[in-house]
Formats: sequence, structure tokens, C-alpha cells
Amino acid sequence: MPPRTKRPPNYLAVGSSDLVPAKFVESLINLATSANESLQQAPEPPAKRRRLDTSLLVGKAVFSVTRQCTESSQKTVSCKDIQRYMDVRVRPLALNVSSTEDCPVDPINATINLRRLEEDNQLKILTDSYRVHKRAHQPNAIWQTTDMKLEWRGKQVKLTFSYNFHWAESSSPYSDLRSLEERKQSQRFINFILRGSALTDPDRSRWSPMVFYDAAFVPPKDDTVAETIQIDALDSKLFPYQKRSLQWLLQREGVQWSEADRGVVPYAPSDLERAYDFQKLSDLNGNEYYLSEAFHTVTTDLTLFRQAENSIRGGILAEEMGLGKTLEILGLVVLHERSRPLIQSTYEAEAKLTPTGATLIVTPESLKDQWASEIARHAPGLSVKVYEGRKKIVDENEERIINELAGHDIIITTYSVLSSEIHYATAPPERSRRHARVYHRPTSPLTQIAWWRVCLDEAQMIENGYSQAAKVARVIPRVNAWGITGTPVKDHIDDLQGLLLFLQYEPHCSSTNIWRDLPKSSFQSLFRSITLRHTKSMVRDELLIPAQKRYVISMPFTAVEEQHYQSLYRQMAEACELSLDGSPLVDDWEPDDYKEEMKSWLVRLRQTALHPEIGSSNRRALGSSKNRPMRTVDEVLDAMIEQSHTAIRTDERAYLSSRLTRGQLYENSPRVKEALEIWTSVREQTRKLVSDARAEIENLLKAQPGGKTKSANSDELDIDSDDETELEGKGQLTESRRQLRSALEIDHKAVFFCANAHFQIRENPEMTEPDSEGFHRIKKLEEDGYEEAKVIRREILRDPHRKATRPMAKLAQKASDQSFVEIPELTLSEVRGIESGPILDDLEALYGELNDQANLIDEWREHIVGLLLKPLVDEEGDDETTGEEYGESARIQDELMVYVQALRAAVTDRQDALTGQNNELISHETKTSLRLAANGEGPAPEKLIELMTLRNQTKPRTTSMRKVISEFRTLTSKLSKDTKRDSMERRIVDQQLKATQANLNAQSKLALEAEIDNFTTIMNQRLEYYRQLQVVSDSVLPYEGSTTPKVEKQMQTSEDTLRQKLSAAEAKHRYLLHLKETGNKSSEPRMCVICQTPFTVGVLTVCGHQFCKECMMLWFKAHHNCPVCKKELKTSNLHDITFSPQQLQVHSDNPDQAHDDTEKSPQQNLTGVLKKTGIYSEFNSDKLAEIQNIELDGPSFTTKVDTLVKHLMWLRESDPGAKSIVFSQYKGFLEILKNAFSRFGIGHTSIDDSGGIKRFKEDASVECFLLHARAHSSGLNLVNASHVFLCEPLLNTALELQAIARVNRIGQMHETTVWLYLVSGTVEESIYNLSVQRRMEHMGRGNKGKSKESTPELLDANIEAANTLELEQASLSRLMSKDKSAGENVGENDLWECLFGHVAHGDKEPEKDTRLQENAVMSYLAAEAADERNGSAS
Repeated sequence: MPPRTKRPPNYLAVGSSDLVPAKFVESLINLATSANESLQQAPEPPAKRRRLDTSLLVGKAVFSVTRQCTESSQKTVSCKDIQRYMDVRVRPLALNVSSTEDCPVDPINATINLRRLEEDNQLKILTDSYRVHKRAHQPNAIWQTTDMKLEWRGKQVKLTFSYNFHWAESSSPYSDLRSLEERKQSQRFINFILRGSALTDPDRSRWSPMVFYDAAFVPPKDDTVAETIQIDALDSKLFPYQKRSLQWLLQREGVQWSEADRGVVPYAPSDLERAYDFQKLSDLNGNEYYLSEAFHTVTTDLTLFRQAENSIRGGILAEEMGLGKTLEILGLVVLHERSRPLIQSTYEAEAKLTPTGATLIVTPESLKDQWASEIARHAPGLSVKVYEGRKKIVDENEERIINELAGHDIIITTYSVLSSEIHYATAPPERSRRHARVYHRPTSPLTQIAWWRVCLDEAQMIENGYSQAAKVARVIPRVNAWGITGTPVKDHIDDLQGLLLFLQYEPHCSSTNIWRDLPKSSFQSLFRSITLRHTKSMVRDELLIPAQKRYVISMPFTAVEEQHYQSLYRQMAEACELSLDGSPLVDDWEPDDYKEEMKSWLVRLRQTALHPEIGSSNRRALGSSKNRPMRTVDEVLDAMIEQSHTAIRTDERAYLSSRLTRGQLYENSPRVKEALEIWTSVREQTRKLVSDARAEIENLLKAQPGGKTKSANSDELDIDSDDETELEGKGQLTESRRQLRSALEIDHKAVFFCANAHFQIRENPEMTEPDSEGFHRIKKLEEDGYEEAKVIRREILRDPHRKATRPMAKLAQKASDQSFVEIPELTLSEVRGIESGPILDDLEALYGELNDQANLIDEWREHIVGLLLKPLVDEEGDDETTGEEYGESARIQDELMVYVQALRAAVTDRQDALTGQNNELISHETKTSLRLAANGEGPAPEKLIELMTLRNQTKPRTTSMRKVISEFRTLTSKLSKDTKRDSMERRIVDQQLKATQANLNAQSKLALEAEIDNFTTIMNQRLEYYRQLQVVSDSVLPYEGSTTPKVEKQMQTSEDTLRQKLSAAEAKHRYLLHLKETGNKSSEPRMCVICQTPFTVGVLTVCGHQFCKECMMLWFKAHHNCPVCKKELKTSNLHDITFSPQQLQVHSDNPDQAHDDTEKSPQQNLTGVLKKTGIYSEFNSDKLAEIQNIELDGPSFTTKVDTLVKHLMWLRESDPGAKSIVFSQYKGFLEILKNAFSRFGIGHTSIDDSGGIKRFKEDASVECFLLHARAHSSGLNLVNASHVFLCEPLLNTALELQAIARVNRIGQMHETTVWLYLVSGTVEESIYNLSVQRRMEHMGRGNKGKSKESTPELLDANIEAANTLELEQASLSRLMSKDKSAGENVGENDLWECLFGHVAHGDKEPEKDTRLQENAVMSYLAAEAADERNGSAS
């Protein structure tokens, strides 16, 4: 029967309220009938196929739609696997039905619009994901089949579609893994099976590190078997929790401790139902199966999965820092040894591996010696060797090296060694070679040994798994693998993938899809099985670590430090457009606009609280270089005074310049006399500035070694001396000379303007009668003024004039002596040969071109010398400046520039003709200049084109001397010595060759380039002179701006502002001088002259008198003068001063008051008596006094440095032999401490010093170990120290906990003490308060309703729990800023609180009783009035 021809399908659209055509229903019935018939006629599948079909019917979804039909009928038909002939899809608000190519009836293509209640989004998602595809029935494939049932009752038709979802099982965890796209589809189906909805996604939000820490396994304390563990080979006794940990370690290696056998026996997991977090389910046929949401796999048999999981030996030992992970690992090494004799397995034999019972321990470089010493201390019976790397092995016998390593119990190496082994541990890349490899490629012995156990200490160092060390660690053969780390998660749980790669935990480690999509339940189940962790708070009752005391010592700045810090603080507030209490000064202030500025200033203020010279910005602010020794407080004060002096001079110049400009508003007008009055006043002030500057320079010159008295007009007082004994642009003498020049520039303007004013007054008949006595007097003043201005101008220009005339004089001398470079004429011998003739012809032509060019070069050089020796304008006394000096010099300069450029190009052409090489740089410059000149641009364009044309005409083009020499040599090699003619020709060629070479050498040695460079230098010096002359001339040009009253008012306002700024700067300078005068007594309280009482907060006048602030403010209301000397004062002339008592105090930190808004006085806040509920304990005030009273033999280095030095000296007496760790986030501060410790004889070493850790542990003279936050100190054991000094408070407490954990750990035999230093009233106080508040939140102590009383034991437990939480929640690698000089990272939301918290929430003292001051002021005023009356009466 021939196949029936199918008609193309007619598209049918049925609306949600339309009748279904009967023809469409009949087509569906025919299709179902034909499908059933073909299914009955289909042969049975082979038995083999039936046995291999391992698919499971794991889900079903039913969808139905009911519609009215155009006709009535009574029919029912059902069909299975309708998807073979028809594709039925649920779309948004539509059901699409379309026949496939195999459809046995006429094609169908219809869309039935669905009503809202009929729509099924879940089914739409599922049917889109799982249609029949080519992988159906293959392992781990998912597909769907569709059954249809049609019921036609009267005019109502009901279509029901059953979607059956099948999942083929997989029997192995190593194969049939789904791709990324397949996992996206199967996740929807897993959601449907487990959660009943394909629309529900598991929580994919960013997990915190706590997800891991909460999942880590904690052995139950009721494990009685573990308590019986006895290890005779260990000299140390294990704590109970360590025994439980050891039992778990043994079980992860396939054995366990047996109480009965008093040793280890094989161990098998008891939970046989769960493997890889499979969930046990039943399919729709009632068959049990297992589903893994991690693998996206189903199976009915877990055997292979269970075997794969049990084959993984090892795990992650994540005990908190200080709980003895080292001892637990040593217990494992001793208890679980490899079976003897060592038998090489089949795999080891095929891989040519040497089996060993040794344990390989990889550790950071800083912990290598510590591991060796710990092993010798706890397990002296173990044989230990340190592997230094393949590069350091001298023995070429690899087998002997391998056997030596395999013969030890423990091999120690480092991560840096692993990194260096990368090319020895991995196979070289395969590439085709022309010849076989000649030399044997050495292989790392680490990869040729089948290690019994590999342990990575501080395993977080391979977090991403892709570093060189991590790659080598993965390929090291081993039976058991352990990652040892107290902080497995540095930033995010993704850090753990590196550990899984090392542990070879398949398939998680090799399938990024599985790892990335791992559900939280599977993640926690996974790490619960391979990770163990105890925290100190968990096992506190089992530990024997001595108690730890914590003290916060607050200290005030010295007066000098306070002044410097407050100056920076005000600059910070100004830069951030905030008031000193943090209030915005602009309406649209946004924190995001200032976050970088605030971050930078916070770092500077924190560094300044330690020492003013920490950080490059602070060093620049004090005018110091990086290599300069650190400044003492006195040196800092000297620098501040010097800067203050410079600032005053700058403010003076700005103020006087403003006044001069305002005077220009009145010239050439009836108000010219007002201008003269202003300018005369300025002139008087500038004369004083010039006189002071000259005197200062004289004093500095006298103070120099061998200094002599020099007059004020001496050349030694030059503004910019080029004295070679002085460093370039640096030093106080250079600064003084700059100030002199600045003063002279202002003085020149004032004198010139006064002369102008006299001229205008003289020429105005209304002001001065012509030819009168006053007329001639004013004319004399005018002429004298212009002459004085000329003298001042010459002094200003003396240095650039000298710099220009000195080389000009040398050039003139050379011109006089005719000692310029002489270009010798090139001549050629008349002797020629037959074969050498053509070469000599070319050479003769070249010589002619070079000689012609030499004549042009000489002509240009002569012209350039003439231009350079033209006298400078304003040299002679009779010359008058026209104001166009710079313009005149520009014409000559342009001509000079084009001549020098043409000369340089010609000399380059000459070099090209000599060597045969092209100077591309000169060629490019010439082309660019000619292109600009063609457009009329650049200096003297017409002249440049003219000169370049001449240069082009004389350019040698025939050949080059180097080429001629090469041709001579080639000809010589061709000529034979056998014939007479060739011998004669050879002699001629040799003679010409030598002559040409001699000419080439002579021409090459000509220093034409150096001569051109000298011309260029003189040209630039002349231009600089004229530039500065023009600047001076421009400074006295008439004012051309607006002269309206509004402009005048603005100038007056600006002038007033500048005057106030100058007054404030003078008051500050007076205070700094006062500090310099009082020396060490600058912080002692003073006595107020008015009220006769001591004060700590007062006012210093610009005249140097001090009063308490209350008295001075009351006095100033009545009199704007000094109560003592009667000097007139403005508000800006008063400088606030603070005298902080130099006393150490313990900072109160009561958690019960952490959220109490009640304000306390400083005496209440800084107290030495603390409640037991505080984090920090009480400390005897007498002991604080003992520390403070220690006298230091030497200068002060800042409050913190001095206090730390005194504290360490005090410990020598109070705790003899004690050692200390000094911790700071700033490495630069530790360098300062090194200098101070050396100065005061305190033995110290640093983590950055080679062998520093060993010296600190073994050398009794080393008292301190300096540790900074960027050091890799995790795992470092420094229990020989019992004191930890934290030099500054940290917002990220995890940083300081890392330092504290070096001493607060198992093995510590002494009570430990933590001392935290902070400077009160600074950003350190804000940071400390914020840090304490967060730790309180971790402790849960801030909740209301809880008891406020607590035992010390409970408090310690809470603190330990809070510390653990802090470490676990911190992103450890992000705690420090990427800028290595910036310290810790501070979040943007914390910036304002850190900068202004101590001010905004500061201590508000109760309103002070000022009646005493009021009475005293009134008495003082009455006495003054009486004195005035008596004076007038007499």
C-alpha cells in the first residue's frame, strides 16, 4: 500500500470561550486510535533491553481542559506515550497541540487559549525542561512521556494529559554527571519532587562563614572509649577533648581506639543508609530509590557511592587557635602507623612510587622551626627531617634521596618549597621535538613517595586551590590527607574548595557545577562528616590555660602632640566639609561623596595618635624624608614651628597682595590718595618682612660650620643660592631665601605702586599745583620710587641673571679663544687602483659634500653664538624696561630655537653619512616641525623652512664612510696575492682603508652634540631670565577688572578674612613658641592671673599671656585688649590651650553601661575601678603611677612610645624574666619602636627578622617580640611570652585576637595579660567604643531583662564565645586594606562614627560654676578703673 500523502496542517486557534470544532476532536480520536493500534502491533523489546532499562518513574503531573464542542457525541479514548506522535505543551494561558513527523493521521496544529484558573505555571516549567531527547534511558538521563485521555459527553469535551517523568539511575559517583545546563533543568524537577513545586528554588543567597562553622562536627563528651586513650610515645598528656578529637581522626583514617585491645582496630561507619547526603524516596511504582540533590543523581544501590565516600581518608582539623592541633596530629602519627612490612601496592608499583610510613607536614616558613621543636618536645622518639627543596639537593642519586626521606617518621617542608617544586612535580607539557631531550628532567622526591599521611598546616593558605603550592600538594601521592587550620574560611565558604581539591574529595572537588550549586543541607552534611572543630568556650571546663587579664590604659597627649593632632583634625573636618562635631557644613552633603577622603584622614589620624611620622602623608606634612631618623617630640615641635612660620609668611603675602589689589581700585581716580595711603602702609609692612628675612638668613649663615658675619647686601643672601653644600631645594636656608624673594616681590609692587600714585597726584592739577614746591617734592618721591623699584627688581632677578650670565661668559671666552670644536677638512689621496677607483670616486664625492656641510655648520654655529651673547635687558643701570622684555626675547628665542634645531639636524645628517644609520627620532622631530611651519605654526616658521631647505641642499647623499670601509674590506678579500697587479691593488686598498678609517674615527670624536647641548642650556637660561622679568613686569600692570562698589565690598570682605586668618596663625605660632619655651613643663596646669586659680583649659594671647578661658571670655566682653600688657586684641588673636595632666588611667568599659546615654565626667569615664562585668579588669592606680614615674634618660618620642618603654622597664621589676609581644597594625610604628627600644636598651626582635622567632624563644635577653597585622602569624606558638601590648584599638577585633592567641593557648604556664593602649579624646576612643559595643553584642550582654551580675567564670566564657564568633564571622583576608600603609579596613558605614564618635557622644560636663571668675574679673576691672582715675588726678 503506498504511503498516504499528508496534507499541510491547518492552524486552529480556539479562544477561551470558543467552541471546539468537532473536526479537531475527531482528529485527536483518530490519532489516539492509530497510536494504540501501532503500539499493539509493535514487537516486544529484547530481553537484554528490558534488563538494562533502569529508569524510575519519579514524578507525574496531570493537566486537563474542558470545552464545549460544536457537535454532540459519546466517545472516550485513551492513549499512552502520545508524545511519539504529538507534542503537547503548556504555554502562558495557552495549550499548544502539534503533531510530529511520525504522526499516522493528518497533521494537527492547534492552540487552545486557557482560562486563568486552568493555567499551570509549574507544569509549563517542567514540560519545557523534559521533553523526549536522545539521552532517554541512558544513565542519569531525565525525560518525560505523555498519556492522553479524551472524554466526549454530549457537547462537552474534556482533554486530560498525564505527564510522566522518568529518571535513569546512575550507579557511580564518578560518571554520568550532569552538565551546567542540564543541572539548571534538573533542579526544577528536584524542587518538584522534594518540595512539591518546580517554582521553589533552594536558598542560593550568599552564605556566611557560620554555615561552615555550624556544620563542623563536635565529638560528644560522653565518649567513654576515647577517654581511655593512652599514648606512651607522647611525653605530654592529652586533654579529654583532645582524646575525643584523636578518636575522630583515627576513624577518618579507617581505625579507632579500642579500650579492650588498648590500641587501634579497624573501623567502619555505622550509618549505611546515608552516603553523599542521599535521601531515601519511593517512586510512583512503589520502588525505593535514593536521590542526591548535590549530584542530581538517583540510584537504587548506594554500594559504590558508599565505597567511594569511605575511600576518602582524612579531613579537616579545624580546632580553634590555641587548642593543641599540633599535639592531636602527633598523637595520630604515633597511634596509627602504616602496617609493616611495607608492601608496594599494584598502583604504587605501576606509578613507580616508594611506599613509606612517613608523614609529610607542610607548614608556613615561619612555623617550620616551631614544628620541629614541638615534635622534639612532645614525641622525642619520632625521627624528623626538614626537606629544603629539590633545588638545594646536591646528591644526584634520586633513589638514595627518596629512600632517605622515606626512612624518617616525619618530613617537614614549607609552602614556599612546594611552590618551587612546581616544575619538578608536574609533567612537562607535551610538544613535538626535533631531537630527544638531552638532559634528564629532575623530579621532585615528594611525588615519588607514596606517603602514609600528608598534613597541610595553616591549610587556609591554599584557599583557592590554584596556587603553585596547592597544585603540588594535590599531586603528592598519599593514603591519608589532612588540612589543619583554625580559620578554614578566610572570606567565604568558597575558600573551602581548595581544601576539597587537596583532600581529593570526589566529585565535589573536580566538578565546579556540583560545588557551586551545593544545597545548604548537603554542604553542612558534607563538612560535618570531614571537619572537626572545638572552640575554647566549648571545652573551657577541660582546659588548664592560666587566666588572662585585660587592661585598657588610656593616656593623654603631650601638649605638642595635642596641638599637632588637633591641627590635623581641623584639616580633616575642613576637607570633609564638616564641623568639628561632625555636622555637615553644606546643605547637600552626602557621605558617599567624601568616603575616600574620610578613609584617608582616619588613617592619618590613627597613625598620628601613635607617632606623627607614621605614613608617607604624615611624613610629608612634617617635611621629612622616608630615610630620615624618627623625630622626637621636640623635633616635631621644631617642625611645627617652622611650618607655622612659613604659613604666617604665606598668609601675610596673601593679605598684603589683597590690600595692594584693593588700592588699585582707587588709582587714576580722585581717590588716588586713598590708594597711596594703602600702598604706603603695605610698604612699611613689607620692609619689615624683608628686613626680618635678611636677618634670618644672616643668622643661618652664621650658624653654619665656619660661618662668618655677612652683610645684608652680600651675595650670600641671594634668594636662590646654588651652593653645592646645600641639598637641592631643601633646608631651612633655602626656605628662608624663598621667603626673602616673596617679600621682595610684594615690596617691589608696593614701591612701584607708590611711585605711580605720586605720578598721578603730580600730574593732576586739581591735586598739585604745577611747578610748585609740592610738585617738585612729589616728583622727587616719584623718581626715587621708580629707582628703588628697579633696584628691588634687580635683586629679585639676581639669581636667574647669574645663572644665565655665567655660561654666557664662558661661551664668550671660548669665542674669544676660538676654542670651539673644529671640523677638519676631509681630503683624499691621489693614489687609485683600477678596481678601487669606483669606490674612491664615491668617497671623494662624499668628502666634498661633508666639507660643504661643515662650512654651513660653522656658519650656523657662529650665528648662534652671536645670538646667545646678546646682552640681557635690564643689565645696565641706564636701561629702561618697556614691559615688553619677554616679547623681545621671544623673537630672539624663536630664532635661536630654529637655528639650534637646524644645527642638530645637520649634525645628525653628518653622523648618518659617517655611520650609514638613520636617527629616526631627529627625523620625526624635523618632519613634525616642518609640518607645523608649513601651517604658520611653531617658532619662526619662515626661518625654519629656510634653514631646513639649506640643510637639505647640503645633506650628504652619495654614500657613507662605513659603507666605503665595508666595500674596501670586501675588495681586499677578493684580491689574490699571487699576481703582481692584485698585490699592488691590495696595497692601494689597504692604504685607502686605513686613511678612511682614521678620518671616520676623527670625525666621530667631534663633540658637536655636546656643543649643541651647551647652546640649548644657555638658551633656556636666557629664556628663564626673561620669563621671570616678565612676571615681575606683569605684577605691576594696571588693574583692568571691574571697579564697582560690589567688587570693592567683596575685596574688603576677602581682605578681612585674610587678616583674621593671619591673626589666628600668629596666635597659633605664639602658642608653639610658648610650648618651646616651657619644655617638659608644657603640660602642667597654669595659674590664671585674674582669678588666681589653676586651670587646664585656657586661652593664650598673641602677646604671650595666659588666662583661664572663663576669665578671658568675661574680660573680652568689656575690653578687647590684654589684661596684662593692654595690647589690642581681636578674637582671632586668642588661641585655646589645654593642659592635660600626664596621668595613665584605666579606661572603664562596663557592658551594663554600654547603651546608657547618661553622660559621665572624664573622671567617671576614665577610672581605675571597674566592675566585674566589664571586659577589662581593674588595675591598681599605684602601679600606674609607678609606670608613669619612671624617668627616661633621653628625649621624648611621643606619649605611646614613652609609656610603652616605661611599662616594659616596670615589668623588669614587677615580673622579672617576663617576655612580651608588641602588636600594631602599622609596620611603620614597629620600626619606630625598634629605634626607641635600641635607644633605651630593651632587647627586641621581630617576626620580619631572620631567625627572630627562634631568638625570642631561646635568647633570654630578648624581651619583646614585634608583631604586625600583615604578618602570617596564624599557628605561631609564643607561650614563653606572658604579656601582649596592643598599641592601638582595632575595629576588627579578629586582628588583635590573632595576636592574643599567640600566648593564650595550650602550653602557657603563666598568667597572661593584655594591655591595650589608647589616647583619650582621639579617634582611638571612638574606635575602641565601637569595638566594645560589637563585642558586647556578640556576648549577648546588651539584651534587657538579664541579670547584671555575673561570676568571673561566666564572664570569661562569654568573652571566649564572643572572640570565637568574631573570628568565625570575619572575612580574614579583607580585614587589612590593600594599601599596605593604611592598616585595617574600616567599613563605609563606620567612618563617621570612628572620626566623630568621641566628640558627638563625648562627655558633657555639668555647667561650671563661674561665680568665682565673675567676681575676680569685676575686681580686676574695678582696680584698673581706680588706677586710671588716680593717674588722671595726678
